[in-house]
Amino acid sequence: MSGVLWKALILVAGTVLISYAASAADETPFRIALFSAVVTPPLGHPLLGGTTTPPPAHAIDDPLSAKGLVLLGGEQPIVLVSIDWCEIRNDAFDRWRDVLAAAAGTNRECVLVTAIHQHDAPLADLEAQRILNRSPLGGTIIDFDYHERCVQKTAEALQAGLKAARRVTHFGTSQAKVEKIASNRRYLDARGQPHFDRSSMSGGDKLKADAPEGEIDPFLKTLSFWDGDVPVCGLHVYSVHPMGRWGS
Repeated sequence: MSGVLWKALILVAGTVLISYAASAADETPFRIALFSAVVTPPLGHPLLGGTTTPPPAHAIDDPLSAKGLVLLGGEQPIVLVSIDWCEIRNDAFDRWRDVLAAAAGTNRECVLVTAIHQHDAPLADLEAQRILNRSPLGGTIIDFDYHERCVQKTAEALQAGLKAARRVTHFGTSQAKVEKIASNRRYLDARGQPHFDRSSMSGGDKLKADAPEGEIDPFLKTLSFWDGDVPVCGLHVYSVHPMGRWGS
């Protein structure tokens, strides 16, 4: 996941580099607009698609956000947004892209929407919710009104950010190794036998916790945008299965 996203971000930055190489810094046509909106669910809203673990939202430790940027100056504006939700599926994914594309004056293909994937957060799948609504079993995955409010709030934040777009003349890439955070699910026991059950809830198991990290991408990668020697924004990519207060 992180590798695919990282390649996509580098392609975006490459459009800046290629065009900038043919023009002076004070003539660069590129600008970046930043935006952020709060997308925290109301108390009682289901998390992880309506499972019992975690239970529905019953406290707010930290607000959930949709944070993104719009890169201006190419053939079409490019929108990147990262959302503190578990997943955004099917027509919910299309809804986010269509609304943000309209707000930025671009098309759906130029909008990249990503979900952080922590489990104690909403999971959006509008068609799955419609199926449940037609079923005698019922159940709630996502509240339609809440979902649409988040989409529209984020689009409004994007449009407000466009008014304060900053010039971009350079981009930079960097990486740093992260230790003892992510791990492969596969590990060996004391007899050298392989197991594949190291999950996000294995912190209390000393054997699993002490086992080597295994084959992973250990690097936190950063793509930064600059106006001369002044940083405008930085995008960070790291592959891990994040948890908050899982099941509590």
